[in-house]
Amino acid sequence: MSADTTLEKENAALKQELHQLKTSGHPERFRTIFDYSRLANKIISPDLEIMEVNTALVRLLGYSAKEDIIGTHILDYSPQEHHAHWKLLQEHLWEKKTPFFKLETSLIRKDGSIIWCQVTSILFPDKQGSLGYTIIEDITEQQLLKLHKEEFISVASHELKTPITSLKANLQLMSRLLAGETLAKEKIVEMTRNAEKHVIKLSYLVNDLLSSTKIDQGHLSLDKTNFVLAELVEDCCSHIRLEGKYHINYQGDPAFMLFADRHKLDQVLVNLVNNAVKYAAGSFEIMIDATHSDGVTTISVSDYGQGIAPENLAHLFDRYFRLSNDNNKTSGLGLGLYISAEIVRLHGGEMGVESELGKGTTFWFTIPDGEKEQITN
Repeated sequence: MSADTTLEKENAALKQELHQLKTSGHPERFRTIFDYSRLANKIISPDLEIMEVNTALVRLLGYSAKEDIIGTHILDYSPQEHHAHWKLLQEHLWEKKTPFFKLETSLIRKDGSIIWCQVTSILFPDKQGSLGYTIIEDITEQQLLKLHKEEFISVASHELKTPITSLKANLQLMSRLLAGETLAKEKIVEMTRNAEKHVIKLSYLVNDLLSSTKIDQGHLSLDKTNFVLAELVEDCCSHIRLEGKYHINYQGDPAFMLFADRHKLDQVLVNLVNNAVKYAAGSFEIMIDATHSDGVTTISVSDYGQGIAPENLAHLFDRYFRLSNDNNKTSGLGLGLYISAEIVRLHGGEMGVESELGKGTTFWFTIPDGEKEQITN
């Protein structure tokens, strides 16, 4: 059972217990749950002073003891711009205009850092009147993922729109030329190549989107076959060779057979070669090296461009991370290396990078030997 599922069940149990407390008037019944809950809990008075907290809340806010928090005011942990909204929600709760409230908000920890939380508050009866009971769940990770997804949708829309717009323009111009009395053959050839280039880019973008979705759903699977690695390298780099600008040098046994998912490794290599072209514009030689030792095939793609800053190396395989090129512009969906690493991991291998500013970058990955299919004539 996942941690998220456990927390959801605990949250539901607490809410059910609160409902019983509200109708029974016996707060001691949930003392054990309150003290040992993995979710942060607190009890507040009508003037919004914190009367009791559990250990989970102390941990969440970065303090060392309950006494550091007891006696403080709930607004002490809320950014100033949220105070008016907080007060309004609490007024409605205490005046019984609403039975409870739930919201997503940010809280300030002891060190000044901000965390995002889901806060659920309800009243329950006490001998002297009512007290406020609050459950707080840390949703910082989910919030960051949500922000990343929103940014990703914006980036994906832009990245998809660019080749579609260019492709449409090329086709419209070709249509007008074909309708004319004289045909500029060289121009049509140029536009056809340009259109093909944008179709290829669209294909890569759509593949990344589909692979990302399959990873999320746990549906990314492998279809392993025997194939000649040198032929895969030749095929995956054909779009680069057509430009005639970059020289791709393959070093490896031309007859070496690899047992892996050919289509998915093609996706990995295409991504690495495209990155070499994109981020090493001044380097016109790309080296692809393949070695086999102790049951493991190691494949590397090297360029001799500007290199990658050390502070960026640790983030290259993060989902949605996009590296600026030498024109200080970013392109792509920020999924290529993330998906490549997942494909390699699914094969049981590893992926890494080595780079030195001003000298170039090498991405490498390993594919362990599997039980190869029997080849029959």
